[in-house]
Amino acid sequence: MQGAAYQNVMTSTAEQKILFRWRRAALEDHLRALTPGWRDQPLIIRSRELPFNASFVNYVRHHRLIDPTTGQQVDLVEKSIRKIGFLSSQEARFYRAQGMLSESKRFRHPPCLGVIETPWESIIFTAYVRGKPPRMQAIARYLGHCIAEQEHLSHQYLRSRPGREKPLLWSMDFFQPWFLLRPRFNFARYLDSFARLAHEDRMFLGIADRLKAFVPLTKRLAKQARSSQRCISHMDYLRKNLFVNRGHLHLIDWSEVKVGRIGFDGGAYLGSLFRRKDLAVFLSAEAQFIEGYLAGLPTQYSHEEALRNLRYVFLLTALYHTLRPENICEHRTLGTLPLLLEKCEHLLTLL
Repeated sequence: MQGAAYQNVMTSTAEQKILFRWRRAALEDHLRALTPGWRDQPLIIRSRELPFNASFVNYVRHHRLIDPTTGQQVDLVEKSIRKIGFLSSQEARFYRAQGMLSESKRFRHPPCLGVIETPWESIIFTAYVRGKPPRMQAIARYLGHCIAEQEHLSHQYLRSRPGREKPLLWSMDFFQPWFLLRPRFNFARYLDSFARLAHEDRMFLGIADRLKAFVPLTKRLAKQARSSQRCISHMDYLRKNLFVNRGHLHLIDWSEVKVGRIGFDGGAYLGSLFRRKDLAVFLSAEAQFIEGYLAGLPTQYSHEEALRNLRYVFLLTALYHTLRPENICEHRTLGTLPLLLEKCEHLLTLL
């Protein structure tokens, strides 16, 4: 394949290129196109499949090769995301926004080596991250600082974008119907099935009816959040997406990225933590996170507004994970229904 088969449509840096191609090609061809110095060099690549669970992902692969120009080992990740209606994936759009988080001092983000767009898929090449997954509750305070910085940097970036980019940012906004219709943001659909739990165990009697009060509350919080300050939100703070290496916290996998609001990512983190930990551990981590988050949030942002937005996404996430039938079945199997009731009672204190 000749290099002319690619069209570079953005100003490239040494670290990143955005390329378009009309047809699929072999991995070696993609790498040679992204790294012109490799064009006439043989490449010997060892690859292995990596696990994934994101929607619309075709595959995720770790590739190891020797740079033929330097003799150094190169490790990279290739992710293929299929398109719907020829539309680029959210993650590819995020990586095409060059320089957004380049000034980050807390989070480490793996460099993007290039994005190749075809009519059928977005192919993203990033550096491979080695490290140890953290104990999610143990990093709560520091993660609060990290998220505050990330929200600030991305807010500044979004404010600086020219008008021609507004349609792209509009399509990635959290409040678009194609995002809001997803099950994870619609806990109310599980209230009726959760009510049946009371027929099996009377300690849940009336809980579902009390939880219905969250429907108007979350609608009110959503209305308030719409007009608050925008930022890029990762929305997927799971152990598999965070690594500690040499004292630095690395964040990967932007498959759930959206144009969110200041505070959203804190709600996503705490909602996931609420699902996996007992209540005492969660409450301790929640206090530490909020302390770190508010300490790291610049004074130009309203703490009251940020915490309100955090509460909104936390409730959406926590209620979804609490009410869905799979969670009830898991608690029933493990004999931990009293823990489920305890979490329901805690949520009801937030009304």
